[in-house]
Amino acid sequence: MKIKLSDIATVKAGHGFRGKIPEISEGNGYVIQQRDINENGIINWTGLVRTEIRGRREPDWLEPGDIIFSARGVRNIATCIDEIEKPVVCGPYYFLIQINEDVSAAFLPAFIGWQLNQKRAQKTFAKALEGSIQVSIRKSVLENIELDIPDIKKQHAIAELDKLTKKEQSIFEALIVNRKQQMRSIAAGLLNNTIELNTK
Repeated sequence: MKIKLSDIATVKAGHGFRGKIPEISEGNGYVIQQRDINENGIINWTGLVRTEIRGRREPDWLEPGDIIFSARGVRNIATCIDEIEKPVVCGPYYFLIQINEDVSAAFLPAFIGWQLNQKRAQKTFAKALEGSIQVSIRKSVLENIELDIPDIKKQHAIAELDKLTKKEQSIFEALIVNRKQQMRSIAAGLLNNTIELNTK
């Protein structure tokens, strides 16, 4: 089944801030900024800035099942919120995507997020980037992106496989970082004539 994102979901702008987001230790919430999500779409929850979230209306606090999409820059990654334990909003350079309640049983947010990160959608986003200094994706481009939707069982299977793949990649990346640190220690030991090798 082929559909447009706007057929099944509502797209909203991220929470607006004037200028740099201030860090306020007693603030009422946290903000996801572009620096807080890696290239695999994984959020660094411990690095979020705490601040005071204000506005004319109640903020769009993130909830499980929400999808956030990075609209600014050339890395337009979608991330599905799985679990959340504190009040958080996404910053102004994100779009917030929420699956409509009347169709939520047929469309898995994690799968929709995965689809937005695939090659066909990413090519569309790359062609639609606008701006000279800071490129970005317009809301209408995201809303009109075409998705291929299988049955809900296949959606769950693909989403679980994607989750496992990201977990394995994170483990491998951590091992690489650890090995590089070990090699730096060996290099420092050579300079000091004290080497202790551990190849386990």
